[in-house]
Amino acid sequence: MDDEGPFGPVKRIKFKHEPVLERSESTIIPRRSNIYAESFLTALNTVLESEAFLFDSTEQKLFDSFLRLSDDSKSLYARLFLRKSNCWFRINSMFQTYTEISDIYKASQELTQSHVFAHDQTTMKVRDDVYDLMTVDELKLMAKNLSCKLSTKNKVEIINQLKEQTIGQRILKVQNQSQSTINLEPHSLSSKMFRQAIDIVGPCIRLEEHATKIFCRVHLVYFRSTEFDKNALTTLILAQMSKRKYADYFICRSSGVFKTRCCLLEYEKALELQEQMDSLMVNLAVNVDVLYELLKNVYGQWEKCLEQEKPREWDRDNYLIRFSAGWIYTRLLYKFAEILLRLHRYKEAYSIYDKLLSQKIYHVGKRGKWYQKKALIETQYMCDDGKDWKLKRYWKEKAINTCELGLQDPETHLRYHIELQRRIIRLEKTLRVLPKDRHIFSHLTLRRPQERTFYGEQISESTIGKRTIWKDLDGNTGSVEIMCLSNYKSQGWRGYFDEGSLLRTIFAYIFWDVIFYPVPFVFETPYQNCPLDLNTDAFYLNRSGLIQQRIQEIENLAIFDHVDSVYESNFEHQTTCIGMNWEYDIKEVKEAIKCIGGFALSIICRVFCEGYDHWSSGLPDLFLWDPLLSKCMFSEVKSENDRLSDHQRVWIDLLCTAGVTVELCHALPVNPREE
Repeated sequence: MDDEGPFGPVKRIKFKHEPVLERSESTIIPRRSNIYAESFLTALNTVLESEAFLFDSTEQKLFDSFLRLSDDSKSLYARLFLRKSNCWFRINSMFQTYTEISDIYKASQELTQSHVFAHDQTTMKVRDDVYDLMTVDELKLMAKNLSCKLSTKNKVEIINQLKEQTIGQRILKVQNQSQSTINLEPHSLSSKMFRQAIDIVGPCIRLEEHATKIFCRVHLVYFRSTEFDKNALTTLILAQMSKRKYADYFICRSSGVFKTRCCLLEYEKALELQEQMDSLMVNLAVNVDVLYELLKNVYGQWEKCLEQEKPREWDRDNYLIRFSAGWIYTRLLYKFAEILLRLHRYKEAYSIYDKLLSQKIYHVGKRGKWYQKKALIETQYMCDDGKDWKLKRYWKEKAINTCELGLQDPETHLRYHIELQRRIIRLEKTLRVLPKDRHIFSHLTLRRPQERTFYGEQISESTIGKRTIWKDLDGNTGSVEIMCLSNYKSQGWRGYFDEGSLLRTIFAYIFWDVIFYPVPFVFETPYQNCPLDLNTDAFYLNRSGLIQQRIQEIENLAIFDHVDSVYESNFEHQTTCIGMNWEYDIKEVKEAIKCIGGFALSIICRVFCEGYDHWSSGLPDLFLWDPLLSKCMFSEVKSENDRLSDHQRVWIDLLCTAGVTVELCHALPVNPREE
């Protein structure tokens, strides 16, 4: 007997392993709590409570309609919202997974009846959509039913073969039996295959794209997202399911993060553009021309944001400026300048760096890098006529002036000073400036680490962009850092290849209560691993008294009570905190603190407090300690042709100044047959 499909009568194909749609008493699956709907509503209600002005009347009606849906429909929508966008899903495949929904058919019908929230299979237009939903077995049986021969087991190839064999074929159809007139109905076999495929997959659902975009906007506002993340809701759900624990802190939510609806829409637009750019930047060499076309209009948008921001430059907490379109466009703009350099469009790039340095609102922490790039272009690319020595001298002198401005700028971080100083020295030598008129940086010379060399067996060849494989003393293979670590351990040291992870963990232990101290508007949601002002000067200024007191306790090594308290309260649930790595044994953490010493640790923690964003990277590769001798050492590993970055040099200088031993460990390959 034929079934009535969405496109007319279709012969029903029976499958051996067809899912049973009815739930008998013996197969009832226990319902789980409706946590997906609850999480979705938490975000929606929180936003509507204080920031409803960011959404227009049409969007408000959409929210009202959603709130009137049944709990099952809300839960189904939230479930599908977390899955891949703009895709069809088979209702029959949801029974075993979506156990919190009592009637999936009824919930899907409620969502699709008005086409506001979702669509059903009757609106499916693209034939490939339904074929992609089918399993290989279903495709094979359908091919057999349509008398199509297959020569492959691959799903994609099966679909292509089915389409090739059916498209354009015609079925003989008797139009008038008395006259025996026969017509050929074009493409009827292909249409029959499509109808049968829809009947096989059964009821389907796809979320309406417009509604999905509006709810993404809600989550952007709720989570204070700084990147376009459709699955931000997962954070809330994991916390609700107790699979991710966040610290307990005072939440003070500001309604002024986005001043107007226009500000929000522009911010959302900028985030979408940033997402496109980041995906293309993964393969920059191939996509450089595409990136140019994508970003060439960013400058105009950035200038508009800058003009709008200037009147209230000092009227806003600087750590909330990151939630503006101008902040995102600034990042896009300096990335665009890097693309222009790759395309040898140096004067255009120079103009952008000049404009970026003319403002002190967005990304001021990048100013040092912009000074470096601007001075580089002035030194090498601004003089078109290589024989015009006066013009060349002019631009080299201008480059020296740029470097001087960079060194004098209080927003230029110390790690950028080294390159700026180095360029001044080179340029003055090239211009033959008299010794008495040259800059003197000898008093600013950074301390150098001790040096040692380890020899090991290199398994793989050195390749650009790939880490080399070495054999350690135990015969195991790993990175060059692991090989050097095994050599240190053979000398009695204990240690980790952690690139500063243990230091960041120690900072989190000691400053846990300071990090989560109640400061207005730095904790906007219950799902943050740090305050919003951590990476700004405001972090130290807002907690200066607490930080000074804790620094004093560190100098006296009177901080183990803080460490024990944090461990006892949070280790079991692995509470999320920036820098914290719960995999370190608490005994080793305490040993490391004692071996570093109070004076050195206080200096390290102070710079973390003053600029966590700058100082949390660039640390040496290896942390080593000897609990018997109560001493520690850091080691930066470099293989052949590697050299220290300026950021690493600054960290080495800081650690040496604090009295900690730092080594530069050279790793050289040796032939295993040679002694």
